[in-house]
Amino acid sequence: MEIIRFKKGKKNIYELEFDNSLKLKLYDDVIVKYNLLANKIVDDTLLEEITDYNDSLKAYYDSLNKISYKMRSEREIKDYLTKQSYSDDIIKNTINKLKKDGYLNRELYIKSYINDMYNFNNYGPLKIKNNLNKLGFSNEEIEPYLELDFKEKALKLIDKKVKLNKKYNTYLLRQHLNNYLINLGYPKEIFEDYLDNINVNNKEYLKKEVLTLIRKYEKKYEKEQLIYFIKDKLYKKGYNSDEMKEVLNELL
Repeated sequence: MEIIRFKKGKKNIYELEFDNSLKLKLYDDVIVKYNLLANKIVDDTLLEEITDYNDSLKAYYDSLNKISYKMRSEREIKDYLTKQSYSDDIIKNTINKLKKDGYLNRELYIKSYINDMYNFNNYGPLKIKNNLNKLGFSNEEIEPYLELDFKEKALKLIDKKVKLNKKYNTYLLRQHLNNYLINLGYPKEIFEDYLDNINVNNKEYLKKEVLTLIRKYEKKYEKEQLIYFIKDKLYKKGYNSDEMKEVLNELL
C-alpha cells in the first residue's frame, strides 16, 4: 500500500490516506518512529506494527488524560482501559509505563485518598479502608495512614445530629446515631460511651406521640383499651413506664 496523502489534525494527530482508500489517524510519534513521511510504502506486516504501536500510545495518552483530572489507582486505569477494549498486553505495558513515569504511585494515592476523605467527607476508617480495598490496595498498605483522629470526627457528627434532632426520643436517637455512624464506617468502640450519655427531653416527644395516637384511635378503643394500646406502641419506641404514666395521666 502506498501513502498518498497526509493531513495534520488536532494536537499531535495526523490522518494518513492510502491508495486503497484506507485512512488511519496516527500520533506524530508513530510518524517519526517509522519515518512515514519518507517511506510511503507500507506492507501488511508493517501496517500491523504501526497500528499496534499507535494503539499503545493512545492507551497511554488516554490514561494520562484520566489522571490529569483526578489521581487514579492502578485498578481504575486497568478497568478503564479494559472498557475501551485495549488488549491485555497493551494494558499491562501502559500500566508499567505509567508506574515508571511516576503517574501510578500507590503510597501517594493512599495518602491523598485518606486525607481527602478525612478532610472533606464524613467517612470513617472502616469505610475508607473498604473503598481502598476495592481499588486494589491491601490492609497492610492502608493502615499506616489511617492513624488520624476519627474519634473526634465521630463525636462532632453526634453533636451535630443531636442539635438538629426534631423527631427522636433518647432511645430512638441513640439507635439512629449508632446506625448512622456504623454505616459511615466508624467502629462502635470509638463512640458508644459518648452515645450512652446522649439524652433529650423525652417528655416533649412523648406528648406529641401520645396526642397523635389519641387522635387516631380514641374512637376505636375505650379508655382502658386505648391506654393499653398506646403503652404498647410507646414501649416499642423506647419509652419507659414512668415517662408514659406521667404523660398519660396528664393527657387522659
